[in-house]
Amino acid sequence: MMMNFVKLAVLAMVGTTLASPIAMPGKSLETRDDYCKDAIVRKEWRTLTNKQKKNYIEAVHCLHKKPAKAKSLAAGAVSRFDDFQGIHSKQTPSIHWVGHFAHWHRLMVAEYEEALRDECNYEGAQPYWDWLLDVESGKNMTEWEIFDPVTGFGGDGPFIEIKPEQNPLGIEYRTGGGCVKDGPFTEDKFKLNLGPTSDYSITNPHCLTRDFAPDIARTNLIRKVWDEVLAQPDYGSFARRLEGLPSWDMKNVHGGGHFGVGGVLGTIGDAFNSPGDPLFYLHHGNLDRLYYLWQKKDLANRLRDVSGPIQPFDYLNEKAGNVTLEFEINMAPLTGNIKLKDLMSTRGTKLCYKYDDN
Repeated sequence: MMMNFVKLAVLAMVGTTLASPIAMPGKSLETRDDYCKDAIVRKEWRTLTNKQKKNYIEAVHCLHKKPAKAKSLAAGAVSRFDDFQGIHSKQTPSIHWVGHFAHWHRLMVAEYEEALRDECNYEGAQPYWDWLLDVESGKNMTEWEIFDPVTGFGGDGPFIEIKPEQNPLGIEYRTGGGCVKDGPFTEDKFKLNLGPTSDYSITNPHCLTRDFAPDIARTNLIRKVWDEVLAQPDYGSFARRLEGLPSWDMKNVHGGGHFGVGGVLGTIGDAFNSPGDPLFYLHHGNLDRLYYLWQKKDLANRLRDVSGPIQPFDYLNEKAGNVTLEFEINMAPLTGNIKLKDLMSTRGTKLCYKYDDN
């Protein structure tokens, strides 16, 4: 059975920690926003031409066919696509409900984007999915453009009945749960090799699943919640409002995307293995865009504003203290140790992209 965010919360609160990889030398970057002059522009999915959409999907398939480079991290990995799922799976207990949540995922999406461009000749930037537009359209979730079987990522899986104990978050009105039925990522075209178990030492070919939960999407992926995140006065409160809680007591856009699409049985609703759904990168691209827009409201100060717990849920700093600009995250063997200060700007010397908002 897939490990979900409830199990993740339990692991975090009992103090699950991960061994830190050996530090790798790297150039220290400054928290400025004017190093990168030729930033690639990340665009919303529906603004791409059909050819651009096709090129992106083909690049994802290309990455899925390239041999894994990080088998020391997850021996069951077969492809480069698996490498990214593997690093997220391994570090999941230490990268959620922490101060570096936004930075860790910012780096992951950027590394994935770089792999698509450098290894698969993709000429565009990583697109993002602005789910606000879909929710506000009033259309049924199955009609959202992102799920188009020809110009999108395919839609839901067939409905599968579940037992109450399989649904600790109480997700209602699910519509799927089985293998994606149409589009470019059906089982005959695309298989996942890691998960849904937690044993990443074995290769376990299986299909991508989706389990739409329209009520979750319609009540969480809304402008009211988006605006509340943007209105936070400092990074600490921004980060907490962005992630919310491992429950529906606080509406939040992070969980809304994962569980609106993934429900109970969907790949993207599995905290450890969610990057197995290619939509993960468009969802987190939009979350990074939200962070980018929040920073832009007071750029000079917010390029240096960072806080929040090192250990999940340690908001009272009773266990491990707060992150600082000097705090290091690591995605070895995908990349080395990188300080948060080097990830504050999307246009520094480590990162070089911007969003089509500006």
